[in-house]
Amino acid sequence: MSRQAAVGESSSLQVKSLDHIHIYGAEPEESARFYERHFDAKPFLRNKNANGDTRIFLALGGQVLVLGSFPSGLAPAPPPEAGDGAYRHGFGIAHFGLRVANVDAAIAELSASGVPILSRPVREPSGLTYAYIAAPDGVVVELTQYDSAV
Repeated sequence: MSRQAAVGESSSLQVKSLDHIHIYGAEPEESARFYERHFDAKPFLRNKNANGDTRIFLALGGQVLVLGSFPSGLAPAPPPEAGDGAYRHGFGIAHFGLRVANVDAAIAELSASGVPILSRPVREPSGLTYAYIAAPDGVVVELTQYDSAV
């Protein structure tokens, strides 16, 4: 079977949308307040997983962000030095991006609020502007702005 047939319109593997990003943290409530305060995230669901741990679901820019405590046996560690949107000693997802109206203004506002800024805004000839910030729990967030409509 060809790849197109396997993931075609009638396939159960056809992606409808990105469903969510799940972040483990030492203080999920604190993390939720961070995204609510700085990015106008809205809590819409709380539940417990099979282990009885609370999960906080936030609506964020038309997507879902899920915050929860580290599973039993796992613990947070201080994040290593960051560079170009990823930690120098890491794995998996480097960061997630949030599109904002104005990267420069967003960085100024976040900096004034005490949010750690990992990079100054970078403007590419393609019309993309981006910068990185440190969110709670060792999460790197990229703020993006496009000159062209996307």
